[in-house]
Amino acid sequence: MSVYTTVTEAEMRAFTARFNLGPLNSFRGVDAGVENTTYFVTLGANETVLQIFEEQTADEIPFFIELNRRLGADHVPVAVPYPDQQGERLHVLKGKPAVLFPRLKGGAIGTPTVTACRQIGDALGRMHQVSGHYPMHRVNHRWMDWWESNVERVIDLVPAPYDALLRDQIARSRDFVERSTHLPSGLIHGDLFCDNALFDNETLSGIIDFYNACDGAFLFDLAVTLNDWCSLPDGALDEQRAVALTRAYCQQRPLTPAEADAWAGALETAALRFWMLRLVALARKREGGPQAPPHVKDPNDFLTILKARRANPQRQIVDLACSDRR
Repeated sequence: MSVYTTVTEAEMRAFTARFNLGPLNSFRGVDAGVENTTYFVTLGANETVLQIFEEQTADEIPFFIELNRRLGADHVPVAVPYPDQQGERLHVLKGKPAVLFPRLKGGAIGTPTVTACRQIGDALGRMHQVSGHYPMHRVNHRWMDWWESNVERVIDLVPAPYDALLRDQIARSRDFVERSTHLPSGLIHGDLFCDNALFDNETLSGIIDFYNACDGAFLFDLAVTLNDWCSLPDGALDEQRAVALTRAYCQQRPLTPAEADAWAGALETAALRFWMLRLVALARKREGGPQAPPHVKDPNDFLTILKARRANPQRQIVDLACSDRR
């Protein structure tokens, strides 16, 4: 979330008049993230979130709207976009696609607790349990071809001793990419970091930001989540948090033996994907232009995680999480 597109009070008032949610009381831009423009908007007694899409086109947005609608109907905690007075959920504001969501209670947590990890594992498992049956598809545009095509763009941003590691990891991850086509799959969140889950009084109130959702292996989505929610400062997984998250996940959707065998490759590939994402964001900022991200998170955070996963994937975590499965 961030603010690339400035909306005046008159423009906001005209836009929000389309909804039966009350008069415009206040609004403010949210300065965080790298992809879309976000405003918190108060309409009467309703707290809402306006998202203006800076990268996705109007043809892409109906997928995200329908995904949230289906997940909400299947009791996965998400924010379902508001329809306007004509029943439309997708709109245009300042020439760009825009959607108005209810603002979920609570906020993102800092360092995740074991209890929080257990809740997010349960919610992710429930999501995968239902999303594999949805008649919807979206290609993962940030998969192997994307990594390979961006290597030369970012290689000089990699700390000198580790430029060879980046190339080697892409080669190693090809094996997981090929294996993943035979693993349980469906629609995945793709970016379930701590800041994409909201907690109210230590209870999960919702999962947000599905704009990286796509077809993919469920194990990869679990690995993305584990790497962010359960990593220690040295990159290693906190065993207690990781077992709690994975065990709660498996209670909703047990891992197959093939998934357990692919554990190491999934964790490494998840770390590679976000190392590359942050390196590309840093390259975009260096290149400048109107779509250059105002904030770039440190790519080296995921270099640290990747090094730890390559050294020790901590296979005992999946074994412990599944030990009570009979």
